[in-house]
Amino acid sequence: MKMILLVAAMASAFASSAEAVKQGPSAVSAPIPDADKIELEGEYQGHLQDVCRDKAGFLYWAHTSCILKTDMRGKVLVKAAVEGHNAGCEVKDGVLYVAVCPMQNKTGGQTTPECRLQINEYDTETLALRAKHMLPVNDRAGSLAILEDGSFVVGCLRPKDILPSQARFHHVGRDFSLKSTHLLENVNVRLGIEVIKRTGDTLLMMLYGSPTIKVDTKTFAEKGRLENRGGHMGLFFDGDFCWRGYSRQPEGGKVWKSWIKRFRREDFMRE
Repeated sequence: MKMILLVAAMASAFASSAEAVKQGPSAVSAPIPDADKIELEGEYQGHLQDVCRDKAGFLYWAHTSCILKTDMRGKVLVKAAVEGHNAGCEVKDGVLYVAVCPMQNKTGGQTTPECRLQINEYDTETLALRAKHMLPVNDRAGSLAILEDGSFVVGCLRPKDILPSQARFHHVGRDFSLKSTHLLENVNVRLGIEVIKRTGDTLLMMLYGSPTIKVDTKTFAEKGRLENRGGHMGLFFDGDFCWRGYSRQPEGGKVWKSWIKRFRREDFMRE
């Protein structure tokens, strides 16, 4: 049975977890600057996992230990700490959805019997936690995409019950029920599916050490492969361009600096 843990949206509750920085409720971010690189303001515990953009132009950055909302110049507007280990993120209809691996830091990065798939909802204005959706699926979430019908695709960090040449992902309904489970075959996987992004009728599944796999959004069958684009720290499309996420930890440091870089879409998608 699916467990849905609803979290009351009380100001006193999210004041301790989300830090807002002077943002009006109807604020609109400035257009994407004519630049090839946007640096996220500040340094953070844990590396960048994913980045996405809403229709108003705001950016959402999912680090392993926190989520942030910024303008298109990387200035932080809201920041919220999270419990567990963030993975992929996407925004839709005023809600930020984040795939979460709550047991990642407690199991040494292994899929143990208590691990479950989880998707959290956050308000895009305040980053207040709205709800947690835990599915009865023994996997660790590594990435997330939203399909056109509002359902989800969640990519997994590789468990021990499949081959090293396989990777697993799940189709999750809008009601957060499990619809189907699928395997990528003949992949060279170090950790699992780190990023999933939808472009048209194609899902791009990015893995450490493997080509990016193109998957059909209707049948979930493989459509082709791209050379490894290194997009395992986030990706979003912007017209003729795409932006890819990066993180770097200074030598001997304990914090991470993150940024996104712009590439031509046709170059990125070329097989």
